[in-house]
Amino acid sequence: MNPSAPIWIAVPTFRRPDRLRHLLERMGDVVRRGDVVAVVAENDAREQEGAAVARALEAAGYPLPLHVLIVEQPGLCAVRNAITGTAMADPAMRLLAMIDDDEWPQPGWLDALIACQAETGAEAVGGPVDPHFSAPPPRWVSETLVFRPEERPKGVTDMLWASNNLLLTRRALERVAPPWFDMRFNRSGGEDLDFLMRLRAAGGTFGWAPHARVSEWVPPERTRLSWVLRRMWRIGCTETLARRKQRPGLAGGLALLARSLALLGLRTAGLAGMLMPGARRVDIAGQWVKCWGRLHALAGGSQTLYGAD
Repeated sequence: MNPSAPIWIAVPTFRRPDRLRHLLERMGDVVRRGDVVAVVAENDAREQEGAAVARALEAAGYPLPLHVLIVEQPGLCAVRNAITGTAMADPAMRLLAMIDDDEWPQPGWLDALIACQAETGAEAVGGPVDPHFSAPPPRWVSETLVFRPEERPKGVTDMLWASNNLLLTRRALERVAPPWFDMRFNRSGGEDLDFLMRLRAAGGTFGWAPHARVSEWVPPERTRLSWVLRRMWRIGCTETLARRKQRPGLAGGLALLARSLALLGLRTAGLAGMLMPGARRVDIAGQWVKCWGRLHALAGGSQTLYGAD
C-alpha cells in the first residue's frame, strides 16, 4: 500500500543500519503528530539492512506510520528522486521533510520547520545541523566551517545550501521540473545545492528555522585534516558545476572563471593570515583549497565520487 499523509519525513539510507535505528528511535520520541508518515528509502537493494531495521521497528509498534521504499538504482540523486516522485504521487502530501541517515532530530525539530513555513510562506525551510563527534576531536575542528552549524535569524532568507535538514512544500517541487535532482550529481554530491539553485531561479522562496535542529554523527575518520580539505575541494567543485548550469555558454563560463581567479588571488593572499595568533588556520587553508576545486570544475575535471573520502 502506498503511503499517504499531509506531511512526509524522508530518510534516504545506505549501509548505516545502526545510525538509521538511532535516527528512527529518536524521531519516534520527538515527532508526535497524527498527520505524518515516515519513509525510509533503502538504496542498497541487495543487503537491505536499513529496510530490515525499519521493518523490525514497525513490527515492534513504531509510533509513526513507517513505509519502506526500495530504490534499486544506486546514488544520491536516484534515491532522492525516488522519494520525491513517490511523495508527489500522494495527492494528500503538502510538505516533505528531509533528514539524512547519519543524523537525528532534536526535540521540536519538525514543528519548528512547519511553524517557520507557515509564518513566512517560504517554499523551502532549513535549519541548523549540530555535529556530534563519536570520539574526542582534535582541537582544530573549531577552526573549520565544516563542523560549525549555520546560524541565521529566524524568518525569510535569501538561499539555502543543503538538504540534510530541509522542509519542502509541494509548490516548491512543482516549480522544478523532474528530475528534481540532476543525475549528473548522482555520485559527487551537490545535487541538493543544484536543486535549490534551480528552485530560486524558478521563483522559489526560502526560510530559516533556528530551532529546527538536527544532530549529525561525525566519525573519527572525518576529523582528519586530509578529510576536511578534500571536503572543501569537493564543495568548490560541485558548487561551481551547479553555478555553471545557471550561467551557460561562453560568457557564463568566462564570468565564473574570472570570479574564481579573483577568489583564488584573495585566498592566496590570505594564507599569510595563518601566521596570526588565534587564526582559524584550517578555515583559511580550506577556502584556498576550495578555490582550486572551483577551477578544477571549470577546466572540465571529473567530479569526486561521493564516499571516496
